[in-house]
Amino acid sequence: MNKDEMTKAFRDVVDEALEKSISEVIAPEAAKAVKAHVEKMRESRELGGKDFSGVDDEQKVAFVKDLKQIARGEKAALLENNDSTGGYLVPSEVYAGIKRIAATVGLVARDATFFPMSSDQLDIPRYTGSALQGEYIGEDEETTETSVSFEDARLLTKTWILVIRLGNTLINDANVDVADWLMGLAAEGMAYRLDREGFMGGSYAGSPFVGLLGSSDVTVHTLAAGSTSFDDFGIVEASDAIGAMPTAALNDAAFYFNRTVWAKIRSRSTSGVFEFGQYQPMLATLRRENGIQPVGEILGYPVFTTDVLPLFSTSAVSTKFGAFANLRQALYVGDRGPMEVAKSDSATVGGKNLFLANQVAIRFLHRHAIAIGLPSAAVVIKTNAS
Repeated sequence: MNKDEMTKAFRDVVDEALEKSISEVIAPEAAKAVKAHVEKMRESRELGGKDFSGVDDEQKVAFVKDLKQIARGEKAALLENNDSTGGYLVPSEVYAGIKRIAATVGLVARDATFFPMSSDQLDIPRYTGSALQGEYIGEDEETTETSVSFEDARLLTKTWILVIRLGNTLINDANVDVADWLMGLAAEGMAYRLDREGFMGGSYAGSPFVGLLGSSDVTVHTLAAGSTSFDDFGIVEASDAIGAMPTAALNDAAFYFNRTVWAKIRSRSTSGVFEFGQYQPMLATLRRENGIQPVGEILGYPVFTTDVLPLFSTSAVSTKFGAFANLRQALYVGDRGPMEVAKSDSATVGGKNLFLANQVAIRFLHRHAIAIGLPSAAVVIKTNAS
């Protein structure tokens, strides 16, 4: 067996072990998604010498070694980036890499406007008036005071925690592959939760934030009378949703649906002609090397799918199910970074005693906030009551 074959064999062992242990704690689909990120990182590293996380091999190995050195209730003596809460702060390069990976898997992580926060609250002024146009005045005339309407988009941080477990033998073998998995897990978990809160926040029990579908400030486009199912959304409804958004917000706008809803919508036809044409040449210009890809287009605007939006099986009257939005203007995310990591070998995770199983739990902790930025930069789509 040559060196390349040995490397591949070792990676296969690492991947199988990590995917198995992770699948016992989170959904198997999520574990497979993380595995896909890891494989893409490896491919980009082999082709370009560095993957899209921007973190080099030396920094990754150092990160895993740091985790290995953390003893329960203690901190590694050589860790400079530690704090007083029992873990240590992820090195800035690794944290930046996690955020880059998150931006390839999450719509909010990729497209929302991020604000660094130095405290747990940040108020950001947002203009809520009509078009700001000023006035013309004549010679020796006084103008009237221009009324400018501002409100605050208040970012209040909450603590997000992700706990995973893996075998002690894996964490003890500090290498790039283990680092890829840990970074991918943190990125996948954070990106999914940001999407869930950004789109659905406020519409389900336990949500700490208000998202697009849960906001009373965002414009709601209700489908025409008789349109009580998600797949009643057609070309006319799409045009009306686009027309409900100010021109200044249209440039980066897109449609967002659950994949099961888009599957029904794109199959709509009138007299045998698909309303949302199957030939969509603009998609070629929207494709990216890494990250979420558009699945279609509607009247020149890309369509993205996300599992956090309502499934087609939940179709009902008076139900919000999709959005047409410019996420960069519509959503603000406060970043109270960096990220903290802690390790335990005695907790019970997923019903398994780590000490008896010779496993270790890794806890990622991050503080962030989500708020509606410019409400007019989003239009939520809702079925009719009858």
